[in-house]
Amino acid sequence: MKKTCILISLAALTLVGCTKNNTTNNITTPLPAFTVNGIHDVSLENGGSGFVDLPITVTYGDSAQEPVTLAISALPAGINIDTTWITSGTPSFSTDLLIYDTTAAGATIGTYPMTLTATGTKSGVKTYNFNIKVHPQPSCITFLVGVYNNCSGCLGILYKDSIYADPTVVNKMWFTNFNNSGNKVYGTYDCNTERITVPSQTVGGVTYSGTGSGFGSSFSHSIDIETTTATGLCEISMN
Repeated sequence: MKKTCILISLAALTLVGCTKNNTTNNITTPLPAFTVNGIHDVSLENGGSGFVDLPITVTYGDSAQEPVTLAISALPAGINIDTTWITSGTPSFSTDLLIYDTTAAGATIGTYPMTLTATGTKSGVKTYNFNIKVHPQPSCITFLVGVYNNCSGCLGILYKDSIYADPTVVNKMWFTNFNNSGNKVYGTYDCNTERITVPSQTVGGVTYSGTGSGFGSSFSHSIDIETTTATGLCEISMN
């Protein structure tokens, strides 16, 4: 009888020892307090009159609500953002970054790394990187290139001139007989404003400079420039 009891006890211990533990531990990863969405690279046209809209959304994630402040790193020369964008709030909230080129000559062409910083009063700082890309204007002087048979300048007589596009610089043009002087003088053309700029340059002992407008189509072209030459300030008309 004693031997039988011992065997029963051993069997019971074996059953207890082989019992599988089916307990499941569910570990939930907490969500971030907030996330910032909408950050991506933006592109501008050198000297363009338009703007780029970068919509940003600060979305509530988890834990206690907290105010979030937004800030952007230093902008490249000539690039600005609209000052009405919302720089702080309690998630969820949205704002728009309006980015534009403010310079007459256009911002310098290139790629500029930028950082948007979002700071939560409890969760700390998060950074988001993007690029501002400034591209050159497309060529747009095709209809201004060619022969101008009826030109009048500072001397008050009719003459002939012709214009050709610079082979290496976009929207740079060369006058082959500027103001009937026989001198080659260059100017630049802004596609958006249709303005011609003749930077100060000395050719054949004469310093030229000026600004004006140019219009062209497949049927005709015309240019008017107010310029400073050896004879003073005068108007050059070409068509």
